[in-house]
Amino acid sequence: MAEKVIINMPDTLFPFMPPVWELVGWLDDKCTGMHTLLHRMQEDESLKLTPVHRQTLKKAYRNGVSPRIAEKIERNLHKVAEQKNMADLLSHITPKEPIVRDTNGTKWLVFSQGLLEGINQHQPIQKLELPLTLSFLEKRAKAERQLILTCHQARKMETSPEEKLTRMRKAICEVFRHHTLLNSQEIRSYSTAMIDASRPGQQRTTELVAEALKVLFCLRVDFYHQLLASFMTDMLKIKESLRIPDTLTDALVNHGGMGQLMPFLEGEKLVTPTYRLYELWLGAFSLNSEKPMSYRTMSLHLPTPSITRTRVGDQATLEDIHNAANETRRSRLKEWRTGTAPKIDQLIAFIESLTGESYGAFMPLIMTHVATAWTNWIEQELANLEKQLQEDPSLTVHLNRDWLLARFSSYPDYWAHVKAQAHQR
Repeated sequence: MAEKVIINMPDTLFPFMPPVWELVGWLDDKCTGMHTLLHRMQEDESLKLTPVHRQTLKKAYRNGVSPRIAEKIERNLHKVAEQKNMADLLSHITPKEPIVRDTNGTKWLVFSQGLLEGINQHQPIQKLELPLTLSFLEKRAKAERQLILTCHQARKMETSPEEKLTRMRKAICEVFRHHTLLNSQEIRSYSTAMIDASRPGQQRTTELVAEALKVLFCLRVDFYHQLLASFMTDMLKIKESLRIPDTLTDALVNHGGMGQLMPFLEGEKLVTPTYRLYELWLGAFSLNSEKPMSYRTMSLHLPTPSITRTRVGDQATLEDIHNAANETRRSRLKEWRTGTAPKIDQLIAFIESLTGESYGAFMPLIMTHVATAWTNWIEQELANLEKQLQEDPSLTVHLNRDWLLARFSSYPDYWAHVKAQAHQR
């Protein structure tokens, strides 16, 4: 059988460090992996890359391709790095030690360093530094690596299955104790659930399924909230250079940027982080400090849509075209408020217009991305929970929407913890 080359580091669903493409998917639901990004690069005619079919790129990242095709893809990657003045980054982000199977940490480190380098390509004066963010990822990745290695070693031990599981549970508890904000009761119950779920022949009781679902969600909440709180602490150190209005300065200093945007239920309706974000901005960016702007006024900061995106007939007057364009802007803003991920060029133009000469655009841009990711994440979780409850109504004794939203809304606790730790350093 011909040799195949896989150009990828396989993801694992272990939620201590979730797959990096999960976060990317919340921000851009059409981006399902590195192969999507490569195909988009090929569509940029200025790069003059060797074309590789979309399905072939997907194979390269899932099942493997021939060495000849793999070389084509590698040449394209190096060409992009050279043309984007990021050639040094390739050597910088190349893993220094072997990647441990069933871990996501290395991908997170590569992704974060590459993203930071990309941001700094557009920061000619003051380069952005994220020491706490990168330190958190490095420590988390090291802990993940050690935990998975310990579990691999336990499975190979010449001892009873129960002894193997006991060693694995002990390793899980240690990692949770030192690297998460789970309380002692949660560490005991969740580690037990993880081991019981992997025990051969274990009966899948309703309680076990509920605990397994809880640990999957809580570990991801812990990771993403610690990551965001670390990032916002890095932002706190440079808040003067961010040039943000007083409302957003208060949000950053006292609420970790996003603490006022927690989702909640209003009756049966979910009030999302994106809805609350744009609501916050009505006052933050109003020219009248005593009166917030309207959504109609805010929508005028969106870039003017092309005529093909507006509903006008062949005999339309300039006024008809103008009114139709404004209606398209209002519809687009409504879509963003409900969680649709904005196209990056439209979002940047909108925020630059909204902030004007008075304020910087970087922090509002970050807040928009976080709110969009949060909204898509919580809506996805609620939909999955609804499906689970329909399949097994007895789960409602252990799990419901209120519990899910309360757990998600623990970000202020993470902000307080990370901020306090930063002050102690």
